[in-house]
Order: sequence, then C-alpha cells, then structure tokens
Amino acid sequence: MKTNKEKIKLVDIKKIRFAVEIEVEFPHSKDSQKLIDRHRVLEGWEIDYDGSLENGAEYRPKNGNHLYWNEESLTQLKEILALIKVHRGKVMKTCGLHIHVNCRNFTDIQILEIVKEFIHKQKYIIKRFGVHPDRLEDTCKMLPRENLNKLTEKQIHNFRKQKEMWSYEGYNGLLDEKYQACNISHLREGDYGTIEFRLFDATLSYKKLKEQIHWTLTFIKDCLERE
Repeated sequence: MKTNKEKIKLVDIKKIRFAVEIEVEFPHSKDSQKLIDRHRVLEGWEIDYDGSLENGAEYRPKNGNHLYWNEESLTQLKEILALIKVHRGKVMKTCGLHIHVNCRNFTDIQILEIVKEFIHKQKYIIKRFGVHPDRLEDTCKMLPRENLNKLTEKQIHNFRKQKEMWSYEGYNGLLDEKYQACNISHLREGDYGTIEFRLFDATLSYKKLKEQIHWTLTFIKDCLERE
C-alpha cells in the first residue's frame, strides 16, 4: 500500500527548460543594424530588431538551444553578457528582460495554478524586483485581478489547442494580451508553448540575471508543488 508521502513528486528546477530575451540599446541605430545584419552573436544565439526600442536589439537563444539550470547554460549567459558589453550595448529604463518557461509538459490545471498564483502575488513580486513605472504602464502591465476567478482549466485547454491567434472575447485580454507582467499568450501549440515573465528590468549583471532566472524557476516549482 502506497502512502501519501510516496505519491508526492517533487519538482526539480534543473529539468525546467527556459529561455531569456535581453533587450539593449546601442549608441546609434546603425550599430544595432550592423550587428543584426551580420548575425554577430554566439553560436546557439540570435540577435534581432526590437520595435519597442530606439536603437536597440534583442539577444535570445535559438529555439533549438535548450537552456536549463546547469553550468553549461549559465556559462552561455555569462558569455552573452560579455559580448553585449563588447558590442557597446547598454540597458536603459525602457529595456526589459523576458524569461520564457517551456510549458509543453505542464497540464492545463498546472498552468492555471501558475497564473492564479502570479495574480495573487504580483504586487509583491513587482515591488521586490523594482519594475520601472514606465514599463508597468506600457509593456509590462499587471494582470487584471477581476479575471482571477473567470479563467478556467477548460479555457486554458482550448486556448493551447489553437494553431493561430484569435480573440477570446470577455476575458479582458488575459489570454491574448502580450504586454503583461506574466504573458500567457504564447501557450498555443502554434506558438512557443511558453509562459513569459516580462516583469524584470534588463540587466548586464550576471549575478542579477542569475537571481532573476532562479527566482522564476523556483516560483514555477512552488506552483507545481501546490497541493
């Protein structure tokens, strides 16, 4: 006979796949354009234009580059930060750091728990990481609390099965609104299949970046282990 203790399955953050998007600004638009055109970035990474920035670009791992909480991935992050500095990239108040968590192996109810937990704690999370007010007004909005009890497991399931974006009328944009501190619009099968945490201000500090990633993975772990 199995005991309750034997049935409990703990989550290992080292098995949660993630990706980061680091936004930076350059002295002139020609600097960022030159880097983008020549794809001057580390193997396994890509650099692309970001429309929310003036002379900036976004560094991110390619889809086939699987990052996990291990020395290999952390070394890549350390090297990409060093490369950004070599490229004369700087972070401004408008620059954000986005952390994607791969949710393809998560159940619908697990995703629902993650979203609800974030809504419950978002004011404290935003205060902890000192999110810039300008980003809270524009590209990193708080999730509407009135949707806390409106979103259901079935709605999450139906949304994930969609191949393309289409509007969920009546949900106040919770499912298809991208510019939120916790963005779930990428969950669809035809998209990344991720939850994107957009609340972090961009940083070129390896220590700070590492802390932000670890917090995100631990937050996911705690949500998945909720009884």
